[in-house]
Amino acid sequence: MKLSNKIISLIPILLFSLLACSGSETSSSPKTTPYAQETQEKIKALQEQNQFLTRQLETIQASIQTLNQKVDTLNNRLESFEETHPRYHQHVTIPSQKATIKPVKAPRHLHHPESPKKPRHTLPPKTTTQGELPPLKLYHLGISKYKNHKFPEAVKIFLKFAKTFPHHPYANNALYWAGESYYSLGNYTKAAFYFKAVIERYPKGNKVPDALLKLGYTYANLGKKKVAREYLFQLMDEYPFSKAAQKAQAKLDALY
Repeated sequence: MKLSNKIISLIPILLFSLLACSGSETSSSPKTTPYAQETQEKIKALQEQNQFLTRQLETIQASIQTLNQKVDTLNNRLESFEETHPRYHQHVTIPSQKATIKPVKAPRHLHHPESPKKPRHTLPPKTTTQGELPPLKLYHLGISKYKNHKFPEAVKIFLKFAKTFPHHPYANNALYWAGESYYSLGNYTKAAFYFKAVIERYPKGNKVPDALLKLGYTYANLGKKKVAREYLFQLMDEYPFSKAAQKAQAKLDALY
């Protein structure tokens, strides 16, 4: 009896010892230290910041693409505006450097305008002689002939315009399209002659870049590749941001 009483009295002590051991094992399990927790939080913050910057970069790239499309649209509109309003272009065009190509004499049958002390951009009088077309109607008649591939008639109209209205804002355009008409006829010698006349007589005109480009094409067709390259390089040097300069680069690649 005494032994059994002793064993019964020891049971609570044994149970307490077992509970204490299980508690110590639970407390000895690994826990996350404050330093490790802080490091994980920093890594998570950096990942979120990286995702945010990535989204911003994608937004910026999309904006750049949209702006490029708008710039292309504006360039096309500006080119169209310059074609129909050369007078405006003459006022905003940056003066070109002195031409490196030896100038040629203007055609004898063309009336060379006087050199006034101040630039003259006055329009001709509204009244015209009987049977004579107003300058704009005459010019657009030449454009119509050119578009309909009636190049000999277009040449006559453009040269008449250049001779009758040498101070008109479209005078340099008329000489240029006379050159284009001869170019379309395959008469490259006369085409080059009138393209040079554009550069010589109207060095600040809106058609100078196009005239330099077509001189490169013309001399390439004549087999004079060295001269063609000189005009194309002149165009790229003096008008590097023009649309004609982009075409000049492509032509140079073809010549080489």
